Amino acid sequence: MKGKGVNALEGENLLLQEASSGCCTAFTKLYVFYLPKLYLYVCPFVRYSKEDTEEILHDMFMKIWERKEDLSTIKSLNSYLYSMARNKLVNIHEHSKVRQKAIDYIFHHRDLVVNNTDDNFIYAQYNEIIQRAINALPPKRKHVFEMSIREDLSQDEIAARLNISKSMVKKQLYAATKYLKEYLKVHADLTAFIAFCITTRILH
Repeated sequence: MKGKGVNALEGENLLLQEASSGCCTAFTKLYVFYLPKLYLYVCPFVRYSKEDTEEILHDMFMKIWERKEDLSTIKSLNSYLYSMARNKLVNIHEHSKVRQKAIDYIFHHRDLVVNNTDDNFIYAQYNEIIQRAINALPPKRKHVFEMSIREDLSQDEIAARLNISKSMVKKQLYAATKYLKEYLKVHADLTAFIAFCITTRILH
């Protein structure tokens, strides 16, 4: 059709109107058309994780369906979806950075004295949980991780000290961090700890 881009969906405006009225068939057509494009866009930003990409896109389309009445006001669904995906990726990235700051902080400030008794108790609990997680690491991985966190050594410095390759150091640190994050998800309320860090101005 003249005036339509090669990647445009035929009858999109009508489909948006129908979907906004609760038509599942119209919404499914929009979903099927845009899903592959969005998948290719999101996937590289989550390290090509199939599970993470699918979770992000599923959450996006569920929210769109929950607010389907707004679809009739959208001028360009393509722009709307890519903007939504971009914002979600940014939020995920920011959350990841805050969570990592919380983890890094507790490793670097293990002897912090907090005046508030309740805060001190909370800190001690998390400190104990994280120490258990560190102790559960394989000996070599634990050693590399502690050199990075406690001695604040770079990957090059660790590699030189242990006479191993930098890629091996990087691999060990990645595996250790991944394990610790998973451990904390199961054994600690990390969200509460992050909130505690923010309210006490620990994170900067």
